[in-house]
Amino acid sequence: MHLIERTLFENELLAVRHAIARPTSAAYSDLAYAADDLLLLPISGVFALHEAPRQHFIANPNHGVFLGLGQPYRMSFPGRIGDECLVVRFSKPALTRMLAEVAGVDELISPRIASHCLLSAACVLDRHLLCLELLQGAPCALAIEEISLAMMEAAVRAARTDNRMETLANTRQRRRCQVEAVKEVITLFPERAWTLDALARQANTSPYHLARVFREEVGMPVHRYLIRTRLGKALEAMQATRTPLTAIAQDTGFSHHSHFTSSFRSHFGVAPAEWRRRTGYR
Repeated sequence: MHLIERTLFENELLAVRHAIARPTSAAYSDLAYAADDLLLLPISGVFALHEAPRQHFIANPNHGVFLGLGQPYRMSFPGRIGDECLVVRFSKPALTRMLAEVAGVDELISPRIASHCLLSAACVLDRHLLCLELLQGAPCALAIEEISLAMMEAAVRAARTDNRMETLANTRQRRRCQVEAVKEVITLFPERAWTLDALARQANTSPYHLARVFREEVGMPVHRYLIRTRLGKALEAMQATRTPLTAIAQDTGFSHHSHFTSSFRSHFGVAPAEWRRRTGYR
């Protein structure tokens, strides 16, 4: 097997690699041991993962695959097609917290979690969004973190073998306080390159918990709320000053002018330059 890998994103919370496997024969690969707890998200092609003699499963872009630290496995490639996938690794604290809340376990290798799952339609779309975000010129760390966490949570839920939910519950008031703390700091400093880890520290919680609770309480992911806040600040600046749009985009935290323009048009239904023209500002 010929394997080509490259890291697309890495920070304290997670790392995402892009892997392309090209089989050189129809034989099984050599026995390998997983070096980390991993979520494999096939993008194209197909592979078979052999966990034990006469025990294997087929994985294609409809599936999510878990590999636990130290897990032995072999791979083969039906039709010698090969495969392309995203390989996601979470930090140990983030993964441990997520597994405890979603499945009531402390390790990925568990009788209560199957080694693979069928992804929902929403997850397949999220994987596509994750690929787009990773491959653009200036990827948004916050968006990558949130999409990856949401996909991991959904995959673990789909892979649970007992269908029981064990959560570490917070009171409604505590959840609201955490969310409001994050909304406040985003409002005060929308231009910062926020990550889930940094925002979670502001709320004294975990990145995974923040992503889930914020989405439930506010009705949208943190990164979308951040973009809306930046757009609000940009609109204020456009109304109050004649500052060039490129400078406004940079001052409010957009990585480049085109990102600002597309976000503004998507949210307000008009490009910023056109809005300025209509309102008399040049």
